[in-house]
Amino acid sequence: MPNPPAPAPPTRASRRFVWLAWAAIAAFGVFLALRTTSAAGGSDSSGYLNHARMLADGHSRVPLRLPPELGAPGDQGTNHFVPLGFVAAADPAAIVPTYPTGLPLHFALAARIFGWDIGPKLVLVLAALAAVWLCYLAARELGLAPALAAAGAAMLAAFPVFLFCSIQALSDTLATAWCLAAVLCALRAPRGGRWAAACGAAFSVAVLVRPTNVFLAPALAVLLGAGFRRLAAFALAGLPAAAWQLLYNNHQYGGPFETGYGDFRSAFSLVYGWPTFLHFARWLGAFLPPVALLLPFAALAHPATRDRRLAGLGLAFALIAGFYLFYDVSHDVWWCLRFILPVVPALILAALLGVEALARGPGARWPRAFRPVAAAALAAWAVAASWYWSPGLHVFMVQVYEQNYEDAARLAARELPPDALVAACLFSGSLYYYTDRAVLRSDVV
Repeated sequence: MPNPPAPAPPTRASRRFVWLAWAAIAAFGVFLALRTTSAAGGSDSSGYLNHARMLADGHSRVPLRLPPELGAPGDQGTNHFVPLGFVAAADPAAIVPTYPTGLPLHFALAARIFGWDIGPKLVLVLAALAAVWLCYLAARELGLAPALAAAGAAMLAAFPVFLFCSIQALSDTLATAWCLAAVLCALRAPRGGRWAAACGAAFSVAVLVRPTNVFLAPALAVLLGAGFRRLAAFALAGLPAAAWQLLYNNHQYGGPFETGYGDFRSAFSLVYGWPTFLHFARWLGAFLPPVALLLPFAALAHPATRDRRLAGLGLAFALIAGFYLFYDVSHDVWWCLRFILPVVPALILAALLGVEALARGPGARWPRAFRPVAAAALAAWAVAASWYWSPGLHVFMVQVYEQNYEDAARLAARELPPDALVAACLFSGSLYYYTDRAVLRSDVV
């Protein structure tokens, strides 16, 4: 596909618009901060926080807690005593984390500076704010007017799955922020090689946070455009993080391409494709303005927007969403859209290009009004949809739910003797984080 012509300089945002944008970002940050929890709760949040604490302490693995009455490690089924968020290590006396290192590294760094109460929360809130701001900047880089760019940012900020993932210790929002950073840098790559290098660095961190973000690479190559130097800068900048990932996997799991998830191939099947497609379509259409699912085709129909940038955005969404179509849990519940959250901004940006295509087509009869009115309609619909769906889906009850895990673990630490063996399943990771008690996995026995 030919390279797009350089877009005309986008309309400069007025000073009032800039002040309103910063005020909205600040208000959104306060809104999130009041609802964010860094409690080590279920398997994901406790797994990431246990991993972060391990890294902050300079360890690659932690001891398997086992009552001495049961003998030496290895004398019985080790998996009976491995809490959620961990897997057995080659050394029978140790366990290693299940999850990738990206989010735990962010948590560990922030916690070393701000403490464990504030540091992880700060990572979560800043990741959400960065994702919203980067979505706006990417839209502006596409040549879209400030109003349309702001509408795209509002659509992402109001997306219930984005809110759900931004207020608890999950990797999805951080992965989204780093993917958006990579997309923005790729769009700016024609300005100089440093942007291609920045794209490679951001992409490599996105993969550290969530390894399946590696499927974003072909889309970034399309956005970067032709040119050996750009692609070389992109690849070289990603080498340090790639080396870390491969060496870490080899040390922890016995091979550079092994992970804490074990052999996950059985979790994928073609039979899941159609149910998951319907599930994704249903909830994307509920949480976003439904027209946003069709607007990319309007962009495809207009020569001004049918270019490499649209192809890259479409490829990004298709590759990652297509991968998760065949995952066995992707269609279980609404929040399973978090698996494709890193490329929801690509869908939003493609939809905004569709609005631009319409503005240059039938909307050209109202050159001053079409874009602002369309932007206001999209943003208002997204906010109204979030207002409608979020309470019923208990999006903002996360803080209460996760706090229950911490409260139960601290109660166990106070009331149970130090040598107690605690039978637990969902609480096992939280017990490991907040107490020194050994855990017996009730779901494994």
